[in-house]
Amino acid sequence: MADRATFLIGRRRYESSFGAVGLDLDLLAGPRAFVPFAEAHGEAAGPWYDDEVCEAGALVDVDAKVLLVFAWEGVFASTRTRAAACELLRLAWPGWRVRWLYDGQRGLRAYVGAEPCTYRSRATDSPVLEPGDPELAEPDPSVLVVTVGGRCHVLAMLGDHPVDEGPALLERLAGEPARAGYSGACEGGVHVDPRLRRVGWWHTTRQPGLAEVGERWPGWTVEFWEDRWAEHVRRAPVLDVREPDRVAALAEVRDAALARWAGARRDVRAAVRAAAPQALVGRGLAPPLPATHAAEAREAIIRAHTSTL
Repeated sequence: MADRATFLIGRRRYESSFGAVGLDLDLLAGPRAFVPFAEAHGEAAGPWYDDEVCEAGALVDVDAKVLLVFAWEGVFASTRTRAAACELLRLAWPGWRVRWLYDGQRGLRAYVGAEPCTYRSRATDSPVLEPGDPELAEPDPSVLVVTVGGRCHVLAMLGDHPVDEGPALLERLAGEPARAGYSGACEGGVHVDPRLRRVGWWHTTRQPGLAEVGERWPGWTVEFWEDRWAEHVRRAPVLDVREPDRVAALAEVRDAALARWAGARRDVRAAVRAAAPQALVGRGLAPPLPATHAAEAREAIIRAHTSTL
């Protein structure tokens, strides 16, 4: 299974079939380490990845000092570590304007004037999780919370955000048992007030169909809260997501980034060729990373973390 990522350095586009995993920690190394790492990937000449399947990406506009980023998973996705990761990211890119792309690759396309993807796949509805589901035992479960009035449901974060279902979401959840509440980490949520016909939703990842969400709720008032889960908690106290321990979260994200940049990385493409000389090796495999770049990255990560103290 691929984990597709797109990188743009200026207007040069690079792609990686497996680059989405770890992109969050790659970016925390700052521009001096990240830019050459991104440029070591294969430059893309053909069509873009479909917006629905591109899970992470970044655009580095060196002239304007703008960094645009989005990711499907990792330290940016969880409410437990997101604030700390965003703080360290801005400190690792001093003097840059850093912006999260809530619509994912669509935002990258828009910045460079490329046409948006017009194909919209319909993913399987995110299933409701039972209280004992193993996913809920994870420190950063890939889940989102839907509250309807005073009812609470926890759904697996699969495919499209459930707000994309429109009012059909209410019909689907009407037959599901409600939970007393939820207080763990999550990656998104929806609050529906049927009496006022109002919908509020948020997420920490990406939603390619963000601009069309309002159209899926005709006759309703729809508000997008970006990553502000406090708005959800204010309207639905059964969702009890609290601000994490800042110091502990900063140290955790720092340590994860330092582990990611612990040293040189092997050339995966060369390893595949050595193991299977007849194999067709595409552009999606990770390029090698020299020890000098890793050392530079560690310095930037430690410097950013020190600035938070």
